[in-house]
Amino acid sequence: MAQSTSIPTIQVNERAANKKIKFIIGGVMIALAVIYLIYTGIQSTSAYFLTVDELYAKGETMQNRTVRVSGDVDATTIDFNNRDLILAFDVTSDTGERLSVVFNGPKPDQMREGAEAILEGKYDGETFTAQSLLLKCPSRYEEDGIEEVQVEAVR
Repeated sequence: MAQSTSIPTIQVNERAANKKIKFIIGGVMIALAVIYLIYTGIQSTSAYFLTVDELYAKGETMQNRTVRVSGDVDATTIDFNNRDLILAFDVTSDTGERLSVVFNGPKPDQMREGAEAILEGKYDGETFTAQSLLLKCPSRYEEDGIEEVQVEAVR
């Protein structure tokens, strides 16, 4: 007599349940990994935007953290080492506070008195080491600073 080789339904249901559980656990682990990567990515790229006064007011809490600082360039303090591409200068706040800045890179053409500098980098308690430097020249962004040239026709 030939025996039936059917698998009991209880055993099949257990296998299906085990596969579902493994699939759910794997999905949860992948979701947690994605959430972790998003969180660490946001933390590493986020930077505070402060004025020089605010940076000094926050004190040690801002040390060795990536921050953005805004201030006006003091042209009398600009020192550029052309050989090593090291630019050192001070930025000032509206109240006269000074922040010493070191930037390792080429000196921008707009580096002059009154240019607003937006710096991104780290503050060690004494010097701000900038990784990026953006300068706004007032004459390019304010209507009063635009030079007008009048040319008369020859005929």
